[in-house]
Amino acid sequence: MRALITALLLLGPCSAAYGQIAPRAPSGPERIPGAIIDVQVRFDQQAAGRELGETRKRIKRGRDSGDLSKQEARALRKEADQIGTLAERYGRDGISDSERRELDMRSRALGGLTEARRAQGGNKVP
Repeated sequence: MRALITALLLLGPCSAAYGQIAPRAPSGPERIPGAIIDVQVRFDQQAAGRELGETRKRIKRGRDSGDLSKQEARALRKEADQIGTLAERYGRDGISDSERRELDMRSRALGGLTEARRAQGGNKVP
């Protein structure tokens, strides 16, 4: 019985290493398979902050020009705030590759949505 417990204790750490489901993704630029082409994704925290800041400015300009309603601007600002909060939370312990991709895609989606709503607002007839 003692031999069995000793063997399990010695082999336990070895079997845990083989229990890993998938290897950790490499940090830095990586390739993500796309439907048509592979896309290289790289997250630059300063660039992401600038992009989010620019989106906030576009929201303000859209509201000032009347292209965005008060409700649309509020919803877009709320999404920008959520992205900023996520970036801060992720940054506390280091941003993983999946977190980088999420922040990048959410920022791009918000920028595109802002421009689309502004374009629709610009076509309104008084």
